[in-house]
Amino acid sequence: MAKRYFGTKRRTSRDTGLFKIILVLAVLVGGAYFGGQYLSSLGSWFASPEPADAAQVDRDWQQEAKTAIESGDLAAAESAIEAWQSASNGPLPLDAQFLQAEIAEKKGASQDAISILEPALERARNSAEFPAAAIALAKAYEAGGKHDEALALYTEVRDRAPSPFREQGAVALAEELQRAGKFTEALPAFEQVVAKAEPDSEAWNQAIDALGAINVELIFSPRETADSRYYVIEPGDSITEIGNTLNTTQGLLMRANDITAPERIRVGQRLKYTPKDFRIIIERSTCRLFLLDTAGIFKRYSVGLGMPGYETAPGKYTIGNKQKDPTWFKPGAEPVPPNDPENELGTRWMPLIPLDAGLPTDLGIHGTIEPESIGKFQSHGCPRMQKEDVEELYDLVVRSTPVEIVEKIDWPSVLESAV
Repeated sequence: MAKRYFGTKRRTSRDTGLFKIILVLAVLVGGAYFGGQYLSSLGSWFASPEPADAAQVDRDWQQEAKTAIESGDLAAAESAIEAWQSASNGPLPLDAQFLQAEIAEKKGASQDAISILEPALERARNSAEFPAAAIALAKAYEAGGKHDEALALYTEVRDRAPSPFREQGAVALAEELQRAGKFTEALPAFEQVVAKAEPDSEAWNQAIDALGAINVELIFSPRETADSRYYVIEPGDSITEIGNTLNTTQGLLMRANDITAPERIRVGQRLKYTPKDFRIIIERSTCRLFLLDTAGIFKRYSVGLGMPGYETAPGKYTIGNKQKDPTWFKPGAEPVPPNDPENELGTRWMPLIPLDAGLPTDLGIHGTIEPESIGKFQSHGCPRMQKEDVEELYDLVVRSTPVEIVEKIDWPSVLESAV
């Protein structure tokens, strides 16, 4: 018998056939797999690129159109919207229609804007975009002189929409009252927006500016308000003495009673005045001065503050003896007289007397001969104001008015303390 090496057996023809079948099947399966991979790879060279995200395409065209509008290139904005339309698979997005209407408004074509926005509003009526569409159309109505239609939409937004659209509708309604000269009705409407809107939101800022304009208009005019009080001049009275007695300013008395010369007042004359407990907060981070009374914010002003190295010192102060047309005692130089073009104090000086230890004693709120510096950090520490603003503030606040300089105002606590 033949020897068997390593225990192997001689293959039979049956074994060989089975092996061949398995080998052929393996080749076929492998070929099918790798062939598919190859074809898939080859196809990727010729396949169309994946379509871009539709929302991103909208955002890109929207930004391009907005940028063009802001730069005043309305033709480029229209081209961007046309391209946006081509890229859209359906109707032009509402945001694009809003921009179309804005372009029409800038061209002075209010009716065209209305024609664009009326169907847009119908599309948006039962969607989350309704408030934006309603406000856009209401503004177009206003520009086109259709105030009743605008008021109806603003009222609907105020009553139905979520914040911040609700506050925008409330501001618009208050502005309509203001335009109609109904200041005593507009004032509480703006105050309500300030109380409810997010500080520094669009609606809040609009309300603050309108609020300040109305407050100044009412306090400086002979018009009677709920806060008005009256004083009848007696023998021996002077405007200065009356102001001291009433704790108000000579300037306020003169403005509110159309007095051009204080020496011309007469016995028995009835003077209107508005008693106020004012305080001032200066916000360093935004270069803003807020004048507040017991009701809240009375008016906001822009100020210039200290440059790096001369930062306006935060802390509590009080206004000292105010000066009209002050002399500037420039350090290391001769005094600069009033009305001199080099007098950096401008026309008014209100010294800040420190109440906290370690605060500077040479600060004051004053005017400027550099109006372009307002809203910037370019002073040597003193808050400076535009000429008309500092003269207005001078006539509003009395000596000993509290002043606080802070980095950032905590509005909830400030407004809560005013109630």
